Amino acid sequence: MSDALVRIGAALGAIRAARILPAVSDQLRVSARIGTVHYSNLIEGNELPVLEAERAARGQLDADSRAKIELVNYVSALDLIDERLDAGMLELTPDLLKEIHGAATRGLGREEDPHFKPRHEGDWRDGVAVVVDRMTGKTMHEGPPPEEVEPRIERMFDWLGGKVASGSQPPFVLAGVMHWGITDVHPFADGNGRAARLFQVALLMKAEVLPGRMFSFEGFYAADRGAYYSALRSVRERTSNMEHWLHYFLGGLAAEYERVAAAVEDLSSLTLPGEGGPLRLNAGQEGALAALRVQGRREFTRREYEEAAGVGRSAAGEDLRELVRHGVLEPRGSGRGTRYRLPGRTGRSREPGAERRGRPRRWSDAAVERELRAFLADRTSWPSPAEFRAAGRGALYAAASRSGGIARWRRLLGL
Repeated sequence: MSDALVRIGAALGAIRAARILPAVSDQLRVSARIGTVHYSNLIEGNELPVLEAERAARGQLDADSRAKIELVNYVSALDLIDERLDAGMLELTPDLLKEIHGAATRGLGREEDPHFKPRHEGDWRDGVAVVVDRMTGKTMHEGPPPEEVEPRIERMFDWLGGKVASGSQPPFVLAGVMHWGITDVHPFADGNGRAARLFQVALLMKAEVLPGRMFSFEGFYAADRGAYYSALRSVRERTSNMEHWLHYFLGGLAAEYERVAAAVEDLSSLTLPGEGGPLRLNAGQEGALAALRVQGRREFTRREYEEAAGVGRSAAGEDLRELVRHGVLEPRGSGRGTRYRLPGRTGRSREPGAERRGRPRRWSDAAVERELRAFLADRTSWPSPAEFRAAGRGALYAAASRSGGIARWRRLLGL
């Protein structure tokens, strides 16, 4: 546990010390919000593709189905936390937890639903709470009786208030304890996992340890939902010993802090002076390079640059020539087939989701979807494994197989 806290502290220090370009910060913040919306709902079984989460985050998604309402609501809940923080009114209380839950579940309750009705949106449950494994039908967790919900939540928040006031525990540990505590009490008729993860974000934002709001911890849980639920259950199985859960939880936080620190370091290096002398990026260059890099691209075409920068062909050509002259980009090929590459300082690119400290790359859902859409752009049927390998995309096929299975991706992409 102490090792994870050291890792978090080192990464947080590097992030705070970095000179982050405004466009870089904006892109990382947008990317994190999209990831948070997508992965937190994916954990609960919402398999809409990440592009729908992106539309929801940009306010462009029509909430015409339950799955889409969940995405739009999650954005609203994040907005609620942001607005409270910006106004200096983010108070870590049971009422905030209820408000977060209300924003995340608005419009999902149905009178005909025996478990989750409109009155349950943003209010404590008035019935039993039983979590059942969908595959086996086995009861995985049973919350306390409804009459015990409010008193237990009040005691939990009293404990949190005392720890915050005394400064006796790092906010990361407090976030882990509250995350588990909310799921254990299961205070709502539905949406408890979402409420716990949203409250975790609120607590860390209140503690001022999420600079730039560039973090998305939910992808770590979604990468192995079994491990996430197993770690949560371990506290009860070990007679309220939280060591295993906190080891898992803090390890996930450390991985995300390190990911953001690496991205900030990588993106901040884009404006280092090259052979052509120091360069001051214009708004289009800054925005395009940040957007492309956050998407995981080190190589792109002029057309892709045009779309990212929002400029025409002529302006894009001038921008790219200047970036090449100053050593920010390396041209590959010639004519219409020219591609532009962001050179890596070590000669190797760091893809999104890549593990640090020598660990093998772990593909995120967002990276798998992006790469599949690019590979399948001109196809009307799903390629065979041999076709993936022949095109040099064997690793992509393997990643898709691990990340939910090929059948899932065929269904999501309509092939």
